[in-house]
Amino acid sequence: MALEEYDDYEQEQIIKDWLRQNWFTIFAGIALGIGGLWGYAEWQNSQVAQSHEAAIEYQQLLTALNDQSPDDAAKLIARYDEQYGVNYYAMKAHMALADRWLADNQIEQAIAEYQTVVNAKTNKPIAELVRLRLARLYVANGNYEAAREQLSMVQSSAYETVVEEIKGDIFVAEDTLAKAQDAYQLALLSGEGYSGKALLEMKLADVKVSE
Repeated sequence: MALEEYDDYEQEQIIKDWLRQNWFTIFAGIALGIGGLWGYAEWQNSQVAQSHEAAIEYQQLLTALNDQSPDDAAKLIARYDEQYGVNYYAMKAHMALADRWLADNQIEQAIAEYQTVVNAKTNKPIAELVRLRLARLYVANGNYEAAREQLSMVQSSAYETVVEEIKGDIFVAEDTLAKAQDAYQLALLSGEGYSGKALLEMKLADVKVSE
């Protein structure tokens, strides 16, 4: 089964969902920041320096991901995790490594990389994005219950289209085509602006033909 990932759509939903969840924090941060600006500056400078160092190391990781084998890149990422923790850059590195594993058709290794990101207790939008990718991989791997488990933990309405599409893929794999049709139709109804709409319509048409 082919793996479809709609990165632009998913990332757009991350931004929208994050803004919805964090508008109060943003507003409060601005208000509090006015009063505590000077006391905050020294701490912020130290954080910026550490973040800059982590960013430089991350660029080196990207080079390793492109130039070295996935096994060697995994060792470098493990050392990065140990030094900086599973921060934003590390999560991007693990997700990039997952792509490398997938290019080699190593689904289990890709699952392990995505699971590392989930286990890091990252913010909800990124965690849900990764759970969607895990669900797709579990479907491709024939582990439908694990795919359903990941989907059950994706609660954001922004991802409803993708969730229903993957549910439809599971139903197709289980040869329950009536349920697959319902899932694909629901995905289309909730999928305004979805970059995978054309493929979704093809899936729905295939299910109807197979009835």
